[in-house]
Amino acid sequence: MHETIHHDSKADVPWATHEARVRVPDTSMLPGREKAPPAAAGLLDQAVQGARDTIDGLAHGAAPAVRQLGEHVSAAEDALPAKTGQLRESRDKWAEGMRTTVRRNPLVSVAAALALGAVIARITR
Repeated sequence: MHETIHHDSKADVPWATHEARVRVPDTSMLPGREKAPPAAAGLLDQAVQGARDTIDGLAHGAAPAVRQLGEHVSAAEDALPAKTGQLRESRDKWAEGMRTTVRRNPLVSVAAALALGAVIARITR
């Protein structure tokens, strides 16, 4: 902030010292002051109005996209429980099929598990 320095006339020395200075804030640009240039105030008003118009335009343009995104999220939210149920059913059918296969052919299942373990061990080395 700009400050104007007025010298205290009570100082004993003919020059201004740090103790003798009185700081007064610069109020030349405050609204309603005679020193404020009217052109600067007009430019500031135009800049503020331009910023408002830009923000309004962005908000107006973004509203349909936000609405469409909300609709997609709502549709996904509705479809999620049904898809979850389908995946659980598939998992249960697959697990039951594996159990049946292991019960019918236990030795083949153990051999397949050992072979798979050996492959995984070789890959991870």
